[in-house]
Amino acid sequence: MKYLSKESFEKAKKWIEEKARPLEKARLRFHFEKSDINEVKTELAKFQNVDGVFGHALEPDLRTPDSSVLATSLALQILNTGSSDSYLLKNYDSENMSWRIIPPSAQNFPHAPWWDQADQKEKFLGFHLNPTAEILGYLSEFNSNLGEKILGVMKVLKEIEMHDFLCCKRLSESKNIPEVFREGIIVELDRLLSTCLITDSTKWSGYGLRPLQVVDSPDSLYYKRFQSSVEENLDYEIDSQDDSGSWLPTWTWQGKFSNEWEKAKTEWSGILTLEKLLILRKFDRIK
Repeated sequence: MKYLSKESFEKAKKWIEEKARPLEKARLRFHFEKSDINEVKTELAKFQNVDGVFGHALEPDLRTPDSSVLATSLALQILNTGSSDSYLLKNYDSENMSWRIIPPSAQNFPHAPWWDQADQKEKFLGFHLNPTAEILGYLSEFNSNLGEKILGVMKVLKEIEMHDFLCCKRLSESKNIPEVFREGIIVELDRLLSTCLITDSTKWSGYGLRPLQVVDSPDSLYYKRFQSSVEENLDYEIDSQDDSGSWLPTWTWQGKFSNEWEKAKTEWSGILTLEKLLILRKFDRIK
């Protein structure tokens, strides 16, 4: 069993303080130095538009300043204030029973290749799981018809894409859903998890769903089932720390918008480095 040394921990913190966005710096201070949560709220608010929701490259792979469900879902993962209900309900596609993940206008700004608008609805399974499942969990009032739609989509799947899985997992963890619905979602997640989770450590250097993205604490429903893979993944993450002290993204923009990608890469490094420190602490892997 490996541990992140005190020196490596301090190196990671220093990298965030010197290179990361102010938002990740504020989050670092909140989680590790017990600073006021209002500092996080202040920095997160800088990504808000006048409609009260989020854009402005909060998700670094999408550089549009325009509001998007994608950016809003990320903001709610950081700090769920429940203040986005009106925007989300206004932008709900009742005919398709889903939320579009990003606006068409995003095409006019630098972005990762997977955010191209062409065939986006088909690529994202009609948006029924990503982002719709996650967004349903954030709403203060549960939409039972939409819940049944999401569960129906899950039941016919033979395999699931990693982001679809994570959106459904976040829905299952919401405090705003009925217990009987939660149980149904968990049954389908249990059935589908093995189709997207990568437990082979030789494949972790690429992009994919690693055990720690599913088992995010020792209290996770999936910890006992994947305990050996989780422990191996923790060792792997410790070994993967860059010499700079940060953790780097495992993806690129494949040559598109090279200048903007370098900026996005640094922003992602700040996010990933903070996430690694948080999860290593949860599993008591920091000396």
